[in-house]
Amino acid sequence: MNDKWGFNIAGKQYKNRIIAAGVLILLFTLGMAIDEGDYLAGKHTSAAVYLQVYAAFLLLLVYIVPFCILMKRLCKKYGCSGFELLIAVACGAFIPAAFAGEINDGFSGLMRHLMGRAYSDAWLGSAETGVVEELLKLGTVALLVYLFSRKSRQDYLSIGMSVGMGFQIEEDFSYITESGFKHVSEAFPTAIDRIVGALGSHWAYTGLTAVGLYLIVCSRGDHHVRQGVFWILFVMANHFLYDSPIGNVNLFSALLTVAVLLPVIVFLKDCDEKPGGRAADNASDEYSGLVK
Repeated sequence: MNDKWGFNIAGKQYKNRIIAAGVLILLFTLGMAIDEGDYLAGKHTSAAVYLQVYAAFLLLLVYIVPFCILMKRLCKKYGCSGFELLIAVACGAFIPAAFAGEINDGFSGLMRHLMGRAYSDAWLGSAETGVVEELLKLGTVALLVYLFSRKSRQDYLSIGMSVGMGFQIEEDFSYITESGFKHVSEAFPTAIDRIVGALGSHWAYTGLTAVGLYLIVCSRGDHHVRQGVFWILFVMANHFLYDSPIGNVNLFSALLTVAVLLPVIVFLKDCDEKPGGRAADNASDEYSGLVK
């Protein structure tokens, strides 16, 4: 099939996907170089300390194993590629996670320089983190669904959750090593703390924003586009509030977790009931009252 300029559309799409793959590989390589520092301690750190800190990583299997079971079920039910989801997890760990850390640190340093004591990392920093991290993860999802030529809602959802899970695992690793290399006795408590917050964390955030991206890209009509934008902004706001002092209150933290988990569960349930067509649009209609 040729466009009006005489170029083969399939050939152009292939070239664009090659470019997308190149961009992902470049970003992945840079991300690995940036993330390397998260796994290293000082020069005089003993091997015993490394083993004690790294052993705390095993506790994260508490949420990683159930997530793998869920992804395996989605792959079996909808014919998703397990290899593609594995790539999505790896990209989530080494692309948005790495660059988000650099941007967050740069933003904090700049704001402290400009605002001095008036700068509040608890509020302004949390707002910046919610926006930057979600945009970086969503950008990674967009590159992956384009590279893999995925157009169904369940593909967007599963790839989004996988990217978010990769981000979540790398972030948890960095928290464990940061605290563990300072005081080795803190590695396991930090891991447990990260597990407690894992239920409604990045895998759910990015899964929901990926559905929002699907509604924007693949749906017809301004109504669904508005819903897609709503879900993306909703996740950013939820992420900000969770990281802010409000999220330190157990009740509000639980409410924020429920608020992000409930729509993800509804979308997953809708995948079971309506595996094809515009099911995600139908599911989002259940929340249309929020996006008038």
